Amino acid sequence: MLIWQSSSVKKKEVEALAAHARGAAECFVREDNQGSLILCEQGRAPKEVVEKRVSPLFSRGRTGPEAGPWIFSVGIWTPEDWREEFCAWYQCEHGPMLLECREWQGFQFLEMSTRRGCQFYVLHRLADRSALGSAQRKRSRSTPWFGRLAKNEWFDQAFERVLCRRMSLLWH
Repeated sequence: MLIWQSSSVKKKEVEALAAHARGAAECFVREDNQGSLILCEQGRAPKEVVEKRVSPLFSRGRTGPEAGPWIFSVGIWTPEDWREEFCAWYQCEHGPMLLECREWQGFQFLEMSTRRGCQFYVLHRLADRSALGSAQRKRSRSTPWFGRLAKNEWFDQAFERVLCRRMSLLWH
């Protein structure tokens, strides 16, 4: 899977970038209007696009365009020796608790090769942005397991979080 990031925010510009994808391309604009995100399976990113080649590790719930117009993208780096525990926490506790919220439709947990440590991206599919303020999300961030992980400086505050709204779904 490919995640393309661009500074473009105009629909025609983003769709022109997405034209470099093969197959389906889902185009999103960041809620802060600071750029765009394109999700596709194959293609060659134009020069002005940052490409992240990611491999799926696990997913839960609905993860396609039908899951809603919002993507909450979370970029997470962990030290190598925390990889197994972090993945287990997300798969066994955090992710399932988020999915208890009706508006939290699903998520894909992805990994990208890196020279040191582990780089993960989680693409959360939301039917409504209100899921981010849900009681289920608050509860998922207040468990003993979360607290144990939160003692590490790389955890939580260091995560990159970006809320994006779908602009279009294209087929090439």
